Amino acid sequence: MQRLENLFNNDALRPFRFLIVGGAATATHLFIVALVFAFHASISPYSANIIAFLGAFLVSFYGHRYITFRTRGSMRRFLLVAIGGFLANNVILTLCLALSLGGFVSVAIATVCVPILTYLASSLWAFKIKED
Repeated sequence: MQRLENLFNNDALRPFRFLIVGGAATATHLFIVALVFAFHASISPYSANIIAFLGAFLVSFYGHRYITFRTRGSMRRFLLVAIGGFLANNVILTLCLALSLGGFVSVAIATVCVPILTYLASSLWAFKIKED
């Protein structure tokens, strides 16, 4: 068991931990949206998405704080990273659609690119370990 824990704590596995936390945040987002629609069927999808984003943001921030990066980080900076990721996703999606790549391919490209950008911004800025 100790060997498995040491393996999971290896810094080389940080991107893998990032994916695990991101998957949990995505699942949380979808679960909250489903709950919102179950109790308020007439709510705007945009409103439901914002509510779910806020819940998923907390899972993501604290997951990255305690699991991925294991450093305090800045909630304000990470919120900017998360909002930037959302905006980048839409920009990449729009560009891909403008290039007539097709809906699924466009969404797939945006979905793959944004976590890479988010990981870099999180590790280099939002959760950067301060050097003494």
